[in-house]
Amino acid sequence: MFGLATKKEVEKSFKERDEKIDKLKDKVEASSLKIATLEGFILNKSQVSVSSSLKQSQGKIETKLIQRLRKSKQALCVAEIVKLSPSHTPLEIFEIIVKEKGLCSKASFYRYLASLKSQNLSETETNLRLKDRA
Repeated sequence: MFGLATKKEVEKSFKERDEKIDKLKDKVEASSLKIATLEGFILNKSQVSVSSSLKQSQGKIETKLIQRLRKSKQALCVAEIVKLSPSHTPLEIFEIIVKEKGLCSKASFYRYLASLKSQNLSETETNLRLKDRA
C-alpha cells in the first residue's frame, strides 16, 4: 500500500536505531570515564606550571580546560574546606588541602578560610537580628 512499512521493516529499523543508541551510550560512558580520569589527574597534581611557549602551542580545547580549572579552583578549595571543617581543625585542613592535595597555595588557603569565617559571622549576626525582631 501507499508507502506503509511492514511489521518486519519497522522492527528492523527499531533494532538498527537501538543498536546505534547503545553504541552512542558506550561512547558517552567511555568519554565520561576519560574526562573524570583527566580531571582527577589535573586536580591531584601538586603544581601545574605551564610555560608561556607551551601554552601558546596548546590547542583550543586544552586552553579552555585549563582556564575552566583555574576559574573553578577557588570554588573547589572552598568546598573542600567546608566539607572538612566539621571534623578537622584548620591546621589539619591546611595539611590536607595544601600539602597533600595541592589544591591551592598557603596564602590562598588562609584567604579562603578568612573569607569563610567572615561569611559565617555575617550569617550568624543576621540570624541573631532576625531572632531579636521576632
